[in-house]
Amino acid sequence: MKKRIFSTLLLLATTGVFLLGQQKPLTTLFMTNPFLINPALAGTHNYFQVISNNRFQWVGFTDAPITNTLSVYGPLVKYPMGWGASITYDVVGPTSVGSIHGAYAYHYTLNEDMKISAGLNLGILQYKIDLSNIDFENETDDQIINGTKENYYLPDATVGIYFYSSTYYAGLVANYLFNNKIKIGTDPTGNSRLKSHFYLNGGYKYYVNREWALEPSLVLKYVYHAPLQLDINARVWYKNMIWGGFSYRTQEAVSILLGYVWEKKIYIGYSYDVVLNPLFSHNYGSHELMLGYRFNAIKD
Repeated sequence: MKKRIFSTLLLLATTGVFLLGQQKPLTTLFMTNPFLINPALAGTHNYFQVISNNRFQWVGFTDAPITNTLSVYGPLVKYPMGWGASITYDVVGPTSVGSIHGAYAYHYTLNEDMKISAGLNLGILQYKIDLSNIDFENETDDQIINGTKENYYLPDATVGIYFYSSTYYAGLVANYLFNNKIKIGTDPTGNSRLKSHFYLNGGYKYYVNREWALEPSLVLKYVYHAPLQLDINARVWYKNMIWGGFSYRTQEAVSILLGYVWEKKIYIGYSYDVVLNPLFSHNYGSHELMLGYRFNAIKD
């Protein structure tokens, strides 16, 4: 069944995001899977882990974004290196972006508790748009695009550095390095491009006592011609097993965060975002779920 004219407006708004705003899918639970942001995280632990992130944005809003990601990463046994891979599928109405990436990271020990790593992520992006799912007010335009589908592929690359210890960390990332030209919709300028995104993030875990810990963290995002966006987060841990907290994303949302770790093997995380922008009255918020599994340690 074809979408109404509202979907056309959503498509135009999506194209506007590609031109002027954040082009990467949003995630609130980045602190539960920082590998999604920074490839230098591969190999920072002595075990492999597989993590699924699923985000349902603006629930109740027609053709709202849905993002699903599956990632796996861990260390090499004999070398100070790590590797990983991720698959992502992001859909907004008649448009979708799928991707597959492989990552490599090298780690250097600064002292007994501090290390630094550098990572590279290479992959392929697949863009799809199904114009047949859009109804235009002008029947002639509707007939012209009826059955039209666009599907094309673009190379992609990300680089990152990561400084970490047993209690604190900081990272810097640049992605969409190729600034590929994109052709979503009917951009009249023909100049739509994937613009490089820059992330600066950091966090600290403070142990109050043997049972309780506090973990503040933040992510600063920048895209040329788009306003800076800052995520400020705070989690409270109990026995390194149960955690809860809050997050604030400038110009976007406030979030409730919850999580549980079972036997240091299975990880569960959940967030609920309350939208602060003008879309507030048109949706029921955003939900995000994280499920992860940690394998046995493979190196000391």
